[in-house]
Amino acid sequence: MKLFDSPAMRETIHRLLRSQMALKGVDYNGLSKRLATMGVVQSATNLRSKVNHGTLGAQLFLFIQLALNIDRLDMEAIQDLFDDVDQDLKLAAVEDLPNSGAGIGSETVTLQLTHTS
Repeated sequence: MKLFDSPAMRETIHRLLRSQMALKGVDYNGLSKRLATMGVVQSATNLRSKVNHGTLGAQLFLFIQLALNIDRLDMEAIQDLFDDVDQDLKLAAVEDLPNSGAGIGSETVTLQLTHTS
């Protein structure tokens, strides 16, 4: 599976950063201010867009980690998060398929077995 720029990886990055911000009690305005003290100029709106879409470069990701005082990244936890996201996306794709599940347009097939002697 291609992980680079995949929807699952973008959503994983989104969830990871949002959870880190929540744990630290930092909103986008606060994150913008923290980054500015490090010489990284990003508006709160720009950060929100990049985080929500999970589309930010490695340098900004690392600066965000530093701004939030994140000491370690737990790669097992990130892998678990990615697996959860991947499963969520697969389930959503199945739900979006036409005729998935009962309802209008679903068909029932009856199989009749006969025994011959």
